[in-house]
Amino acid sequence: MKTIYRITGIILILVSFLGTDTIQAQRNEGKRNRGTSTHRDYDTKRSVRTNHYRGDRYRTQPIHRNPHYRYPRHHRVIRTLPRHHVRVVYRGLPYFYHAGVYYTIYNDVYATVLPPVGFRITVLPVGYTRVIVGPSIYYYHSGVYYADTSESASDDQKYEVTQPPVGTLLRTIHEDAEEVVIDGKIFYDYNDILYKRVSTFDGNTAYEVVHVHNENK
Repeated sequence: MKTIYRITGIILILVSFLGTDTIQAQRNEGKRNRGTSTHRDYDTKRSVRTNHYRGDRYRTQPIHRNPHYRYPRHHRVIRTLPRHHVRVVYRGLPYFYHAGVYYTIYNDVYATVLPPVGFRITVLPVGYTRVIVGPSIYYYHSGVYYADTSESASDDQKYEVTQPPVGTLLRTIHEDAEEVVIDGKIFYDYNDILYKRVSTFDGNTAYEVVHVHNENK
């Protein structure tokens, strides 16, 4: 009888010991699984962000920006250029022009850019504004000023991108002009040109050029 009790006791001890090891092993496995699960969740999130970034969705701006191109503050991107666009190479850089808007290509999209001073086109965009400053005449469209160089130019591209003189007045400025505060006064900055809002003699609102950034400096 004592022998039976001893055997039963040994069996109970073994069962208890094995059960503890099994529970501990399950806990360890659970920890390993939780660690693996967390790592996978992180990788999955990274993968989702990567796919979203590299997918077919349009980017808000090109990844590799060429410092020689000048981008408007809120430039947009398109996948296909408009029909009848014109391709112009200026200082070794390709531009695509259509209806007063300029583009350059990055990867699989076309991003809007601002044309540099000296860039020339053949025909002014529809909807331009004629601006008279003293003896000079400028043509304004989408934040860009043009000068007629037909008297001095020998080719067909007679309208040249230029900068307006200080004091130039516009009825309206580009909708993407950035509001800035200098010495407590509000100005509007667009395409390296600083404007201030003024009242004209007839009581209307206009925007006066008060500073022009010189690209040659």
